[in-house]
This record gives sequence, C-alpha cells and structure tokens, in this order.
Amino acid sequence: MPDIKVHEADLQITLPNKATIRLYSGEAYERLRGIYLDGVVIDEFADIDPQAWFAVIRPCLSDYQGWATMIGTPKGRDNFWRLWESALLDPSWFTLRLKASESGILDPQELADIQRGTPKHIFEQEYETSFDIGRPGAIYSKSISDARAAKRISDDVLWFKEVPVYASFDVGAPLNQRCWIWSLMGDRINFLECLSGGEGCATPADWAGRLMQKQYRYGAVFIPHDAAQVNGGLWQEALKTGGLANVVPVPRQSSVWDGINLALDAFPRVWFNESGCRAGLESLDAYHSKEERDGVTIRAVPNHDWSSHGADAFSLAFQAIKNGLVIDRTAIPRMAMNGGGAPQVVMGYRGE
Repeated sequence: MPDIKVHEADLQITLPNKATIRLYSGEAYERLRGIYLDGVVIDEFADIDPQAWFAVIRPCLSDYQGWATMIGTPKGRDNFWRLWESALLDPSWFTLRLKASESGILDPQELADIQRGTPKHIFEQEYETSFDIGRPGAIYSKSISDARAAKRISDDVLWFKEVPVYASFDVGAPLNQRCWIWSLMGDRINFLECLSGGEGCATPADWAGRLMQKQYRYGAVFIPHDAAQVNGGLWQEALKTGGLANVVPVPRQSSVWDGINLALDAFPRVWFNESGCRAGLESLDAYHSKEERDGVTIRAVPNHDWSSHGADAFSLAFQAIKNGLVIDRTAIPRMAMNGGGAPQVVMGYRGE
C-alpha cells in the first residue's frame, strides 16, 4: 500500500486516509486510558489481565461504538473460556474456532506428521483449540476445580461481624497491587474479597482509606517483608497513619514455593466468596510456572506476570498463619508514648 508512514518508535503506522494502527503492550494496558478506539484486536487474550478488557479497553470503544476481536490459543477454562462461552449464547457476537483438523489450512500430511511427534495434550491445545487442557505449569487450577466441585466457591461465603478479618497485600506499582480480605472460622479459611490497585487506589494512604470505608474489624493487615524494609517503612507507616493500626510485616520465605506449598496444603480448608473474589480467582487460575534450564538442571519457576500479584498476596495469608501472626490485635491494649518518649500500656477501668 503506497503512502504509508511508519513511526517505529511509537509502534505505529499512518494510512493515507490519516487512520492509524498502533501496537500496545498487554501488560501496560493502563496506557490506553483516555484515548478512543475505532477497533481493537487483542492477541493471546488468555495471557492478559481480565481487568484490561473490562476496565480500560472496552470503555475506549464507547465514543465511536467500536469493534473488538479477541484471538488466541486456549489455556484452560479461564477468562478467555468464559468469554467464549458467553459469546456462543449472544447473537451480537461472531465466533470462530479454527481446529487444524477441520480448517484445511495445513496440508493433511504435514498435520499427520505434527500429530505423530507432538504429545497429545499439546496437540489438543495448540492445534485443536481445546479448552479442556489446563495451562502448562498451572499451580492452583486443580485446587480451584476441586473447590468448585465441593461448592466451596459461592456467594454463600459470608462475613460475620463478630469475627475479625485479616488483609494480605502484594505491593508494587499501582496497577500490580492486590489485597485479599479473609477470616478464620475454626479450621476454615474464608476469603471474602480480592481488591486491585490502580487509578484512584495507588498509594498506601489510598488503600488505608479504602479499607477503612468497609465495616470490617481488622485483626491485622499483613504486608510483605520488603514493604516494611526496602521502601523505608512507607507502606507500614502510611497504612497506620490512615487508621489501620495493626500492620504486620511477614518474614521473608527462603523460596516463593514455600508460600505456594503452604497455600496448596491448606486449600481443602479454603472457601471463597465468588462475587467478591472473582478477580483473585482469575489470578489464581492463571498463575503458572515455567521451566528454566541452566545446562545441568531443569527447575520450575513461578512465572511473573499479571496473575502473580494476586497469587503472592494469597500465599502471604498462609505465610502469616504459619508464622503464628494471625491473632486478633484489636484485643491487645494499645501502646502509647508518655512524656519521656517511652512506651506505656494505656488501660482503663470504670468502677460501679
């Protein structure tokens, strides 16, 4: 096509009619806020944070009632699968599934040769577009499926105001901040909500205000060890200033797998409020490991992407339990400072 202008630095081309086509990162989807789109193609939809479509990209299409196309390889029954299932029932959506065995795109002899040399589950996923094959290296997917089968994921998982709740954070860039809210009921662990950071909730002060607006009685708020050390205590002090008095750093684990294995071991005792934890469950479902090789050994390493932030905040809850930190600190007398600067216990008694 003649008269095309290429802007390599912006990953953009301009067509003769002044229309532009531009590439954006699925991980940096917040950069799309405030623009409008006539249309968008989202590639490998299963690998992108579900919030990207609902919170940012879909609103960008509203001004001009634009179109959207989602394409990609299935990776289990995740957000991509749920969108596919809903699209099948909605006549306003177009759906197309290109199975290699039916499309005629590949030469039959070539396809037969591929099938002979490819493990069955990989062939079914990559060539036959099967949603029944889990994401390679999936960490929590099986546990979530078991929880659904046992009806431990439902809107009947409720909060009892007499019971203290706990919050566990993963901190970082605003878009990556996650917070799970949960409570203990005997041997049962009830996860009530999973909250996400971003626009309007980016700083520790924002988070303190957001949590204080809820009617929970916080037994403790758990933050990663580096939120209290590397960042100069910013998160711990700012959350306390905002009214969350019981902010507790959780000691560092020797490996990220320590927290994961604690969570996996406890998963049969875990219940989720489905509506409140939808974003968190999507993170856990997508969380997976990948193989790393150093020439001698092969090891599985949890993949660091959009899903890892919710998964890290989730495992922090179990690390806090293991370390004996889950106590109701609202029942502990507050420490105040006397005139000399030394702490003193402030207690009161009103006689008859």
